[in-house]
Amino acid sequence: MKTLLYLAAILALLPGPGQAQENTWVAPPGRVQWQQDPTRIPPGKGMLFVPMMTASRNEPLYQVFYEDRKIASAAPGTPVVLPPGTYQVLIGSGTVTQMTKKTVTIAEGRTSLLEVDWAGLVVNVIDESRTAVKESYELFEDRHQENFGVGFGIEEERGEAVKTWLLRPGHYTLVKVGDNVATTRKFSVHLSPGELSQRNLVVKDNAFVGFYQPNILLGGAQETRKLKTQWILSGSPQFTSAKNTSQDQTSVSLAVQAYNRTTYNSKRHYATLRLVTEEGATREGNDSFRKSVDKFELRATYIRRLSRRLGPYLRGVLNTKFFTTDLRFDDPKDFYKVKASGVVDTLTDVREVSLDPPFYPLQLREGVGINSQLFRSFPLNMDLRFGWGARQTYVSDAYQVQGDPRTANTAIELVKTKSTGFEALLITDARLGRYISLDSEFDILLPESAVDSWVFSWENRWRIILTSFVNIDVVMDLNRPEPSQRKRSTDGIETSLGGLKGLELRQQVLLRLSYIL
Repeated sequence: MKTLLYLAAILALLPGPGQAQENTWVAPPGRVQWQQDPTRIPPGKGMLFVPMMTASRNEPLYQVFYEDRKIASAAPGTPVVLPPGTYQVLIGSGTVTQMTKKTVTIAEGRTSLLEVDWAGLVVNVIDESRTAVKESYELFEDRHQENFGVGFGIEEERGEAVKTWLLRPGHYTLVKVGDNVATTRKFSVHLSPGELSQRNLVVKDNAFVGFYQPNILLGGAQETRKLKTQWILSGSPQFTSAKNTSQDQTSVSLAVQAYNRTTYNSKRHYATLRLVTEEGATREGNDSFRKSVDKFELRATYIRRLSRRLGPYLRGVLNTKFFTTDLRFDDPKDFYKVKASGVVDTLTDVREVSLDPPFYPLQLREGVGINSQLFRSFPLNMDLRFGWGARQTYVSDAYQVQGDPRTANTAIELVKTKSTGFEALLITDARLGRYISLDSEFDILLPESAVDSWVFSWENRWRIILTSFVNIDVVMDLNRPEPSQRKRSTDGIETSLGGLKGLELRQQVLLRLSYIL
């Protein structure tokens, strides 16, 4: 009998059909959010409460309509006081036609807690070292192949937060911006009603190479600790052997990575410390082991939340290595080290040259600035992040090889460098009517007053829905990379536009057709 009672209690706690899976949320359960909200209902009024899955600042606004007239909008987790009556509520990402529509009745003196039957999706865009990167992707719904818009990676060191998609339950696909949904280079995810799904999208050399659920999810309804830490240790030994008529070839590779992420998150303070170190060596044939990977990185960010719309941030990054960098040759040769003063050191008949000592070059990056929400409404959202950044590179007897390391015979001494400048990021999300939307991101760095040193990127994507199975995407990207990375025309003259050299303009018009038989 006791076994049956225990089983009945466990089954009662499990989410039934259509019930929200609140244990997957970053935010507390919906009823707890409502009970913790201090809003009081005025006489003659009622209240609508739409729970959040992550955080109010990360989720799109919901809209409240009365007889086809919009009367209110708010972020999930924020209540709306209304006169008694029957209302329509639109919730979700994408255009108006792609949002979830619900009908709710408001009674005097009572709160209507909306049942969460939509789904949430958080996509963290990272590289192979688990560093957040600013790479964009497109999200499609599989059944009707609807385009729900563009998602962006973040720069965690600037205090940016990953946006939460609120979507109808179903199957969805992620592709690179501009790729067709039929491409084989895509990743899929199934979203269940009331569930928050979190995924890591891994990018390497501008290509998507991985898509998986994090080992430890961010937050969770059961997680109440403000201070959290996570360690991941991984290794990758590899042995290969190849035989042919002339000789046997063998190689051994050993690599290890240690990753730590420690965060402190409260109502007013957010701090994160991230450490990544990678070490590896390779041995080919009878040769000795040679260093193949040597990396140490430390990132720290602090954000003071003054309000939902405003908060300063501090950030810092340190990059270095632990061991000497050596250059080895198959046959003895003369090698020349050119010092910054112009003096040349000649090394005669050498098989190995040291290029730099342990811990050098040492690179530092710092920044201080403000995160702010310039505008927050249903048709237009604008976020601005601006501040002052600094970079330094410290060296000591460090050299850089000129040309191919396998054949080069000259290395130039590196010198200490430093730069400071203004940095800013403007993100715009606009819904221009029922069938038109715009996603835009403008990122600029001004390391010097000279215009030629300015670096920026401006990504714009218009989405126009013509019918249920036809839409047009208009892409216009304007980039200005660092001077050393700028493309040159065939005659050796940098491209320019409007007096600015090195601009790269990309335009594209995509007609997307989808029809399900």
